[in-house]
Amino acid sequence: MKFMIIFWGAFLFFFCVPFPIFIYLMTEEGTAEPRNSLAVSYGYLGFSLLIWGYIIVFFVNNLFVKTFKQRNTMYSILRNGIPREATITGFKLIKYVPESNMNVIQIVLSFPNLRNAMIEHEMMFHDTKPQEKRFDPGNKVKVLLNPNISQEPYFILSDQKVAFNTSGLILRSIFVVLLLAYIMGLYYYFYIRESNNFGWQFLTFMHPIIFSGVMTLIYVLVFQLIVGKFFKNNKEERILFAGRNAEANILSVSQTGLTVNDQPELMFQVSFKDFRGNVHIAVYKKIVSLLNLSSVPKTGAIEIMYDENDPKKIMIPKMF
Repeated sequence: MKFMIIFWGAFLFFFCVPFPIFIYLMTEEGTAEPRNSLAVSYGYLGFSLLIWGYIIVFFVNNLFVKTFKQRNTMYSILRNGIPREATITGFKLIKYVPESNMNVIQIVLSFPNLRNAMIEHEMMFHDTKPQEKRFDPGNKVKVLLNPNISQEPYFILSDQKVAFNTSGLILRSIFVVLLLAYIMGLYYYFYIRESNNFGWQFLTFMHPIIFSGVMTLIYVLVFQLIVGKFFKNNKEERILFAGRNAEANILSVSQTGLTVNDQPELMFQVSFKDFRGNVHIAVYKKIVSLLNLSSVPKTGAIEIMYDENDPKKIMIPKMF
């Protein structure tokens, strides 16, 4: 995982920083005359400022604002969270850190959600006292549910410590400072080098001031798309922690034609009654491993969870 992060980070750095500058310098046609009219040049300048402004806001928001918001949310849960007793149904040791005698573990917890429907959820964290074996299967722990389901995290352990990763914050700060230095350096260097008393009339779309920003923006948008579609599914988690459960009848199961890493996406059409007695027909899509494909139910009844405010939104927490 670390290798992939380093690889894609280096790949991103190359195509967003030296590559646009290298291409421009290799193909640049030296001229002392302005390349565009004043109106066009200021249009390009405004476009570049919008791009870089969005990029700066994106990184500051993701690296700092969300972190502080999550910390404040966790403090709020510690004060106002709804207590539940959870049973540990699964345990996996991810890594042992001998320097601090600490385990990185993944556990599966079973507990009632905000609507008192029993759910299971995985969480990964650092166990600072592994010798106490507090998280062995069958043990019980106290959790606190977030009453505000629009904010993450949706729950925490009742004795969970809230603290910043100082080294992580320092690295994030260095990254943002370097990003700002690079952006300001681009504008300063090329203005001094190419303005020739004509202001910003040297700007073109392929100029590094603009093209470097466009390349970075593309990677930012692709990152948001990938994370939003494949890594985080807040809609399902909200249903899991605040939804109601029901028994649904399977109407049909079919493949959508979409595959992710050669794993097919299935579409389930089900009918069920909500807690008010109203009948609904809903559709649910899920990526299924080829190894589990044969065990997917095609007919009969299946347990679902649904949003009581919008019963068309459902999820199937246990499919196999």
